[in-house]
Amino acid sequence: MILDCKKAENCFQDSQTYEYRIPLTAEDFLRILDSTWQTRCNYRLRRPVFISEKDGIHIKGILSGTILRISFPNKNYESVKKNFEDWLVTEFEKMQY
Repeated sequence: MILDCKKAENCFQDSQTYEYRIPLTAEDFLRILDSTWQTRCNYRLRRPVFISEKDGIHIKGILSGTILRISFPNKNYESVKKNFEDWLVTEFEKMQY
């Protein structure tokens, strides 16, 4: 499986934030995350959102959407990003996406 990923544009220099288009909604994606992730949801917005954090990785998304914005820590971001993407592909393959 190939991930649809692109560097996100933002106003922070040297930011390691990427946008991932996933084959399911963000709300369904949350079911993949285990209890080691700290997750907050805000259902009071017109378009409810979530934020999940673990080991310096920050995942944000609109619950009904299919795009996740993921920020990786600046230190060793290449290896952290690769490990995360490998995990993500494995999880999607388990779900047969």
